Amino acid sequence: MLAQADIRALPIPDNSVDLIFTDPPYVTEYIWTYEWLANEAMRVLRPGGFCLAMCGGLHLPKVYSYFEASGLKYFFDFYQKSRNDAPTIWKHANGKSLPIVAKVKPIIAYSKGISLPQLGSVMNMFETSDGWSEAKRFHRWGQDVNTCRYYIEYFSKRGDLVFDPFIGGGTTLIASELIGRRCVGFDVDFAALQTTQARRNATEIPTPLELWKAE
Repeated sequence: MLAQADIRALPIPDNSVDLIFTDPPYVTEYIWTYEWLANEAMRVLRPGGFCLAMCGGLHLPKVYSYFEASGLKYFFDFYQKSRNDAPTIWKHANGKSLPIVAKVKPIIAYSKGISLPQLGSVMNMFETSDGWSEAKRFHRWGQDVNTCRYYIEYFSKRGDLVFDPFIGGGTTLIASELIGRRCVGFDVDFAALQTTQARRNATEIPTPLELWKAE
């Protein structure tokens, strides 16, 4: 399911989502979305469900504070690593600027109550074969499918409902459906939803029987 909506008015019932996997905007003016996300996760996740959120490194202390205040339980930090190109982040202090090449992106994991992933031995770093620029083909803030697919597979099971309130170019939707998860995605940008739908139409999604045979 895809729909256009402001995140502050989403029609998601309480205790109805198995996993949230999302990538909110990192720029300073939108950091409040992480506070909303933490509180919304506490509301919509089923007991034992996980919220995995990609983050920019500059605002991690504030993001952690939002999630701790929500009542969710900290699980672990994971990382998406780029094998090829990577963005440059500028750190400013005392009138000077320092470039930081961000070869990894944090993915924080919190759960509603004490819980563990569906599969064991999950890696805390996943190295994607696609560079940052390849992931931006569908959205300027897009992420690669392989990283999302890896963590969605470990933190959910086939048939589970995955929720992404910042669906963007549709990476979470594609990653979920490739491994037999249901996905509901929202975005305030209608053009992004059109891109996501076109991307899904162009992707070969396995049938339930094909997924069963592959196991």
